[in-house]
Amino acid sequence: MDFRFGSAIKKHLEENGLMDNCDIVSLAGAAKNILPSTPEAERELVLRQIEISKRLHHISEVILLNHTDCGAYGGRAAFADRAVEDTKHKEDLAEAKKLILERFPDLTVTTALAQLEPDGRIHFEKTV
Repeated sequence: MDFRFGSAIKKHLEENGLMDNCDIVSLAGAAKNILPSTPEAERELVLRQIEISKRLHHISEVILLNHTDCGAYGGRAAFADRAVEDTKHKEDLAEAKKLILERFPDLTVTTALAQLEPDGRIHFEKTV
């Protein structure tokens, strides 16, 4: 949902043959919205989008993408350092992946973290 990532995400989708071949759902906090700590109505909103894409467009994969310096997480200033921030995002992505797979066991779930560098460059790091 962060405008700073729009061009980088588009380029990433194009480079991976996904542009114009995927449904894009963008919510502040990304994977955080699927976690049990999020109100149920918000979790269900995200899971419903996956269900709709599955039913209407026969998706086989969900790509969860968080990014650093995310305002929904309090921005970079909310973390002691970059390693702590990265760890939090990776843990949340892993938990969200697990929850999606519990609900949709026939889907593949891929997770990634878009890293915003101090100079404004962005790169994508696959996570587990």
